[in-house]
Amino acid sequence: MAEANAIYLSAFFSEADIVIEQTVPSFYNMIHALVGLVVANHLPGVKAEPIVDAVLRRERVSPTVVGEGVSLPHARIEGIERPYLALGVYPAGIPSAETEKPVRLVFLLLVPEHQPARYLQILRALANLLREPGAVDRIAAMGDAEEIMRFLRRSELKLPEYICAGDLMTASPESLSANAPLAGALESFMAGDKVELPIVDDDGRLVGAVDTHAMLGCFIPKGLRKLFPGAKGDLDSNMAALAQRLRDAHRTRVRDAMNTDVCTCQVDTPAREIAAELAERNAVKCYVLDKGGRLIGVIPLAQFFSRILRD
Repeated sequence: MAEANAIYLSAFFSEADIVIEQTVPSFYNMIHALVGLVVANHLPGVKAEPIVDAVLRRERVSPTVVGEGVSLPHARIEGIERPYLALGVYPAGIPSAETEKPVRLVFLLLVPEHQPARYLQILRALANLLREPGAVDRIAAMGDAEEIMRFLRRSELKLPEYICAGDLMTASPESLSANAPLAGALESFMAGDKVELPIVDDDGRLVGAVDTHAMLGCFIPKGLRKLFPGAKGDLDSNMAALAQRLRDAHRTRVRDAMNTDVCTCQVDTPAREIAAELAERNAVKCYVLDKGGRLIGVIPLAQFFSRILRD
């Protein structure tokens, strides 16, 4: 039975907001058609082009293929009072650079500018729906909008009451073994923009993290001047000695440099608690653990900001 104050996914669109297209449109034409559908059905007098531009800008920042065969392009729109959904069904599939499987379901989502959490709530509800085995294939094979809405209403998926770690995290993050040579962490730091890596034991349980500052301290615990005495201006000699110590990183284990006091949460921890924990610890990441302490996701601080402010 539906709860009196619950918000359900089916509240945001109806049969009129579903289009089934047998031909494969260009990406622009697909977005234009879905936006046009929302404008025609719900936003009389509103121009479609600025909304199309907003969706395309968001897609250029980060394409939103959210699962096998599913995409969720979206944008925050100033001036609308509630979210709107439109569904494009493309049985032939639209090729995507983000996944090997062609996209066959495109959920276009427009959310009010002043409702930053609503997108994540709707996304989680859709993810729960499409997690059902065969759901994407079944919807893509349905012949009319009424049949699709019956399927969607059958589940009557309630939007989650709050945003949690599961909505914000990146799953299956890169990690290192506590017994691995520290040289592996050094290579990861040099190869990209990482500043911290989680450390796990043989069972995948989080035991700590290593960051660039801890690594440098591992090699220079007493300070550069004391470790590398010499002429004050002999920069080349001092840096050569430091470089040699870093090259010898294969002799040091990750556990010798890791920090065990890290920011962690559970998959259902509310976003507000994660924000408080990140701030209080002055942390750059929050690690998401299952009930057994195994690492299942990570929420970098920059990603936390991005999901709340931009997504």
